[in-house]
Amino acid sequence: MRIAIIGAGVSGLCAAKELREAGHSVTVFEKSRGVGGRLSSRYAGPYEYDHGAQYFTVTENRFRSLVLKAESKGAAARWEGRFLFLKKGLLTTDKGRDRWVGTPRMNSFAKYVADGLDIIKEHKVSSLRRGQDGLWTIGFECSEGGADQDRSGFDIVICTAPPEQAINILPDDFKQRDYLKSAKMNACFALMVGLKSLIDPGWESLRINDLPVSWLAVNSAKPGRVNNLGTLVVHAAPEWSNANLEKDSNEVQSIMMEVTAALTRLDLTQPEHVTLHRWLYASVENSPETPFLCDPEQNLFAIGDWCQGGRVEGAAMSGFAVADYILQNA
Repeated sequence: MRIAIIGAGVSGLCAAKELREAGHSVTVFEKSRGVGGRLSSRYAGPYEYDHGAQYFTVTENRFRSLVLKAESKGAAARWEGRFLFLKKGLLTTDKGRDRWVGTPRMNSFAKYVADGLDIIKEHKVSSLRRGQDGLWTIGFECSEGGADQDRSGFDIVICTAPPEQAINILPDDFKQRDYLKSAKMNACFALMVGLKSLIDPGWESLRINDLPVSWLAVNSAKPGRVNNLGTLVVHAAPEWSNANLEKDSNEVQSIMMEVTAALTRLDLTQPEHVTLHRWLYASVENSPETPFLCDPEQNLFAIGDWCQGGRVEGAAMSGFAVADYILQNA
């Protein structure tokens, strides 16, 4: 069978890897220049930031096996450090499972999973059309140099886009469209700050409960990162991000910088580098709580971390689950 996967985030890559290893023809279409989705890294001169997913945890054996293989190839490592939680003025240890990161940056893990896959980048899918033969044709938005040609002849299409985007890609008669409509994701502002020297605010990450920001990380303290400069990544709280989505970016940045300076006790009046990124779809607010959405009559599927509450492992397990279903019912 010929299978098209829309999106080269973790869910799409894991599905593609399983289906390709089972002998199917799989093509992944990705709108960006790289793979990984929110396993993303940003560069500015000597500074680098993991401005999307900060780390991932491992509970399922299948995902653990993949992570350990990536570790053996130098593409993942445990993140050891001082992880704290600030709530109502009290600092406590931020307990939880072992944290893992891609090395030397977050998207390295995604690149490991993507190795050997047929991935067509910088192709933003805009439409799906089913022919009388039951096969799918994929249409794309026009590129800067002209229209990207349609790709036809796919037996199965798997969409990994966030639900708010998937609903515009999948046809109106997609069987589980109501579940797509009910799924919601939160926005997130990501602030990146670069300093001349290494910093030590007394922690490697700080989670906060009741401020405009909800997460701070010393990015340069992660395994394999550039270790002669100081880099901070700060995520705004989901509710605050949603409420300020249309606010001027300079104002958002100013507020986040002020809170960050207070929490780190650092002089951030003249950083070497500072920038702000807005993730429209970052964390899951409302999930259908199923590994994937399926329209078996049309051979259409919707997958992603949002299907079961978010997180990198959730994305991987969604990809594995849809691949299992297809292999069992092919």
